[in-house]
Amino acid sequence: MTSFLILLYLSLIILISIITECPLSSHACHEEERMALLNFKSSLDDPANRLSTWQASFEHRNCCNWHGIKCSDESLHVISIDLRNTELEDYANDLTNFGSPPGYELEYLALNDNNLDGAFPTFILSMNYLSVLNLGNNNFEGILPTGLGSLGFLKILSLRSNKFNGSISEEILMNMRQLQILDLSVNYFSGPIPFNLGNLTSLTGTLAQTTGMFSVQYQLNIKGTTAQLDQMFIYNSGIDLSCNILDGNIPEEIGLLKGLAMLNLSHNVFSSNIPASFGNMSSLQSLDLSSNRLSGRIPQNLTSIDRLAFLNLSHNNLSDRIPRGNHFDTLSLDGSAFAGNDLLCGFPLVKVCDGDHFIDTSDTGPSSNVDEDDQEDGKEKFMLYAIVSVGFVVGFWGLFLVMLLKKQKWWFPYWKSLDSIAVRIVECFHRKQQ
Repeated sequence: MTSFLILLYLSLIILISIITECPLSSHACHEEERMALLNFKSSLDDPANRLSTWQASFEHRNCCNWHGIKCSDESLHVISIDLRNTELEDYANDLTNFGSPPGYELEYLALNDNNLDGAFPTFILSMNYLSVLNLGNNNFEGILPTGLGSLGFLKILSLRSNKFNGSISEEILMNMRQLQILDLSVNYFSGPIPFNLGNLTSLTGTLAQTTGMFSVQYQLNIKGTTAQLDQMFIYNSGIDLSCNILDGNIPEEIGLLKGLAMLNLSHNVFSSNIPASFGNMSSLQSLDLSSNRLSGRIPQNLTSIDRLAFLNLSHNNLSDRIPRGNHFDTLSLDGSAFAGNDLLCGFPLVKVCDGDHFIDTSDTGPSSNVDEDDQEDGKEKFMLYAIVSVGFVVGFWGLFLVMLLKKQKWWFPYWKSLDSIAVRIVECFHRKQQ
């Protein structure tokens, strides 16, 4: 009996060690996803050996433990592929075995900051539950497929700093109703902005803070510099189309995006006026329209956006008086936000608008207060000189006139006294000389 118990005890120890060393297949990632990732790796050059854990061996068969891979704790499906800044090269289009739902849960795909090239990866178009797609800072090229618009759950789309070209079609934006971050900057996109950019449902109201099961990182061009953002704590919404060849008018419909925090359309060839509807974007914190061909007046209602912290309208063809507002005046005290617009005038520029000394009496800015003080000082000085002049006329010439009228009684004694005073002064002068 004792030997039986010892044998049973040893068997249990061996069984536990086997389970520990070799976990059941139900605790590993799904086989079809593991094979798809291995195929994807085989299409890449990995000179830095960042994907060393991506192996077909038995000990590495659980792809949930591979570098850059995160799986759902419940379903064990891959939900995140984060291969940013891994020095990957020579991309070949191969992640097609990921398939479609049911059971498909990939939410996050980041291949940014590598040396990948070629056309837009078409396998992405089947990843229907993606919420974050970042292909920025690579060498992808060509036209964006209209099928990109089928990714209706996207919240962040960053394709910045590639070589994409062609127009931004309306079909791409048609179903992206949850989109909060759109970054297509530093490419070769041309043509007009789609009018349905103003129909992004998630940006037409105030946004709640975005959270998730993974760390969201992306870049945006903010206040003239590129910022690396972790999570969405600085700007939880933004559109950056800067540094392309986009032209035509800026659509009035963009003014419908009341939840938009950052808009950058700089370094394009947009023309016509700044839409007056921009004043409706009450959540806007950063607005950059610099280096375009915009003309006409700056809309007065831009001064009503109290959250606006950065403004750049420089190097356009804007004209007329710069609008004033208590908060708006503080956005560019040095005038740099309006530089390169030769027809603009008024504060904070040195150029004075025609007729400034006749109009603008309602101006409440610091410079207008100084002008009012100067006017008050001038009035007081004028009154002082007038009173002194009147006093002199009345005091001196009044006495002279009285003596002239009363010549018999006052005239000769007056002049006789003046003569005696003059004689005494001359005598005193001669005595000092002796």
